[in-house]
Amino acid sequence: MPRNLTSTRQLILDAGFELFFKRGYARVSMDEIAARAGLTKRTLYYHYDSKDELVGAVLQNQNKQTLRQFQRWIDPQSRTAAEFADNLFEKLAVWANKPGWKGSGYTRLALELADLPGHPARLTAKLHKRAIEHWLSHQFQLRGADNSDQNAQSIAILLEGAMTLTLLHGDTNYIDTARASVRTLLE
Repeated sequence: MPRNLTSTRQLILDAGFELFFKRGYARVSMDEIAARAGLTKRTLYYHYDSKDELVGAVLQNQNKQTLRQFQRWIDPQSRTAAEFADNLFEKLAVWANKPGWKGSGYTRLALELADLPGHPARLTAKLHKRAIEHWLSHQFQLRGADNSDQNAQSIAILLEGAMTLTLLHGDTNYIDTARASVRTLLE
């Protein structure tokens, strides 16, 4: 039975995400993505004109899933901004302790493509990080925090820094340190 366009695209996006997340942009070929998706290279190029377009679509597709994951992390009982942020960093530490953890795929791909500011993956990563900041700001507003936008930006910086340094050093103490800084910032 022939696949429909939506399911074929989803197969491609899933295969692309798995490979790009594991190995980065430069070390993955369109041949590998087609093979992982169980498709011909011709079918892959029917849906995506280039690897650049595909990686942008992969990150855009993953954005919704990542935001849903962040939402699932939050304890609905957290009443204050400090409780909310503390819970967020606690879940980040659990995630970072999983075998094979590689940090934020958005950040890793954006850094890999740092010399290409207009690249679809860079643009999508920027939109994703902005969406996280807006979500954080909204969560702070719901909890009656002052300076929600400024606090969201500060927490986003601490999240990125904690993930990056944890990835570089293989040490989740960076997340614990960021978590302590968040408590000081919000209390």
